[in-house]
Amino acid sequence: MSKNALAIKLDPKNKIPSNAKVVDAPSLLANKYTNKYTTGPFMLPQNTHSLNWNLLNNDSTVQNVRVTVFKCWIGSSKTVEPPGPLEISLNPGASSHNANSATGGFCYEIQVETNSKLVFPSVEAWPGSIGDVIPGTEIRAVQFVQQMR
Repeated sequence: MSKNALAIKLDPKNKIPSNAKVVDAPSLLANKYTNKYTTGPFMLPQNTHSLNWNLLNNDSTVQNVRVTVFKCWIGSSKTVEPPGPLEISLNPGASSHNANSATGGFCYEIQVETNSKLVFPSVEAWPGSIGDVIPGTEIRAVQFVQQMR
């Protein structure tokens, strides 16, 4: 394992962070977050195996955050990638991540919804299933664009 590899406690049944849950369709319709951020569409290199997103809660209170990974099909509508939108509860100063399977050579988008402007996301591509970042693929918090509702 790489010295930069990330270790996180995963729910063994769903392979998602233990503090996360998959969001059902009715919950998605509820507009309960005041801030929505997006990476915009970005292309992954051919050697990509995993698309990893990270969150850091720098707020002084517990924050609930929704993260959705989309595959952006050229000439067609984008689709939600498995496991679907995740809602995560983050304690002050806590971070979390999830590594989604991804196909190199395709466009993706990550959307992050939160009620705090002190939750910071980032995204990067990995060539395998450990935290070995493909150079040039990281999208830092400052690069996420706020969408107006």
